[in-house]
Amino acid sequence: MAGIHVIGTENGNLKLNTTKIYHWHISKWLRDTPIEQGDIVLVQTNRGYRPVLVMNIFREEDTEKKQTHKRMIKLIEKAPENKYAVKK
Repeated sequence: MAGIHVIGTENGNLKLNTTKIYHWHISKWLRDTPIEQGDIVLVQTNRGYRPVLVMNIFREEDTEKKQTHKRMIKLIEKAPENKYAVKK
């Protein structure tokens, strides 16, 4: 999962740290949870647990990469549904 940190809210709008996109691992027990782009999730960081806005969900297929990512803890808030979006 790729995402950016949520700093806080200002007048009902999210304040985001858009300087860098970070990656996290989705635990096996959370993979059945419908996580989508735009959701806010709680993740593990070096400074404790922080909220993150999900930018992309992907599966890392390269088994030769021995890269480890910190994990996603739980889904905090679903993205609002767009009533104008085309359903698949």
